[in-house]
Amino acid sequence: MKTTDSYKAKLDIWARDHRPSPLPAIANLPRFGSKKFSSYAELNAWKARLLETLAKRGGARWTK
Repeated sequence: MKTTDSYKAKLDIWARDHRPSPLPAIANLPRFGSKKFSSYAELNAWKARLLETLAKRGGARWTK
C-alpha cells in the first residue's frame, strides 16, 4: 500500500522519525495571567483590549 493511501501514514512516518520538531513561539505577545470573567461581554471586552494592544505593538511575530 502506498503511503498516500493510508490514513495512518502520517503517524507511521512520525513514529519512525523520533526527533521532536521545535514549535514556533510568539515573541511580542502582551503578558496576561489567569483571569475569570462573569460574562461573555466582559470576556469580549478584555479580548478586544488585548488585540488592540497587540496591534499597537505591530502584530504577532513568530520565532523559530
